[in-house]
Amino acid sequence: MDERLRRLQEIEGVSGDEGRVADFLAETLAGVPGVAIRRVGDNLIVSRGRPRAAVLAHLDTVGFTLGYGRELIRIGGPATEGGEAVRSTVEGRTFRGRVEKGDDVWLLEGAAEAPPGSRWVWDAPLAQEGDTLTGAYLDNRAGVWCASRVVEVCPDVAVAFTVGEEHSGRGAMVCGRILHDEMGISQALICDVTWHDGPVRRGGGAAISLRDRFLPRRTFLDRVMALAAESGVPHQHEIQSDGASDGAAIERSGLPIDWCFVGPAQENPHSPHEAMQWSDLEATVALYTYLLHHL
Repeated sequence: MDERLRRLQEIEGVSGDEGRVADFLAETLAGVPGVAIRRVGDNLIVSRGRPRAAVLAHLDTVGFTLGYGRELIRIGGPATEGGEAVRSTVEGRTFRGRVEKGDDVWLLEGAAEAPPGSRWVWDAPLAQEGDTLTGAYLDNRAGVWCASRVVEVCPDVAVAFTVGEEHSGRGAMVCGRILHDEMGISQALICDVTWHDGPVRRGGGAAISLRDRFLPRRTFLDRVMALAAESGVPHQHEIQSDGASDGAAIERSGLPIDWCFVGPAQENPHSPHEAMQWSDLEATVALYTYLLHHL
C-alpha cells in the first residue's frame, strides 16, 4: 500500500480540525524543488513555476462532535446505520467507542471519560487487496493524495488544499480569492471523489462531471473534455442532479474562476466502508498532469 495515502487516511481531520493533515502535507511537500507553501489558517496553497490553472482538494472529512448527554452531533453527512466504530484523539489520548441509536439521535457507546466537544471519526483503517482500496475517508484523502502527487510531477501548478468542504465550503472561498486576485488564476479543477453510480463505475478511470447540483461553464467544460479525449488517459463522464464540491463554493463566491470536477469514483460514500480502485487514482494523476500542461 502507498505509505502517503495510508498516513493521510489515518490522520483525524473533520471539518474545522484539519490542522494535523495540513501539517503532514506541508512537511511532505516542503522538499519538492521550487515549491512555495502558503498557509492560511489550515488551508495550504502549494505552488511551483508559473501556474495557469489551479487544483482544489479538500482536507476535511465527515464525523461527529460529542455533545451533551453523549449525543453524537453530525459534522457533514456521515452515513450512519449504528454499530460503527469511532475514535477521538484529545491531547494525545485516543478514545474509542461505537455509534448507537438513541431516541431520534445518535449516541456514543463506551469511552465514558471522553470530553464533550471532542470530535470523532470513523475508526476504520485503510486496506488494499489487489487494485481495490477499502476503508474510511477515501473522500477526500484520495483526492488529496492525487493533488499532492500532481505537485511533484507538474512543473507549473498551484494546488489549494482546502478546509471545510463537508461543512461550509469556506476554505475554497478563501483560497479562490488568493488564487485569483494574487496569482492571476481564473481556471480550476476540483480533485475530489464522486459516486460509483449509474454508468460511472470505479475502475473506469477518472470521472469528469458535466454537472452536479451546480453547473460548470460549458465552454470550459468542453475544453476539459476535449483535452481528456486527446490525452488517452482512461476517463468517464458523469451527470448528477445532486451533490456538490469545492466547485460550489467557487460558484457562490462570485469569483470569475471557471471550474470543473475531475476525480475517481467510490462506493459507499461517507461510510467506514468506502471502496475505490487504485488504478483510478493513477489515472486521475495522469489526467491532471495532461490537463494542467495544456489548459
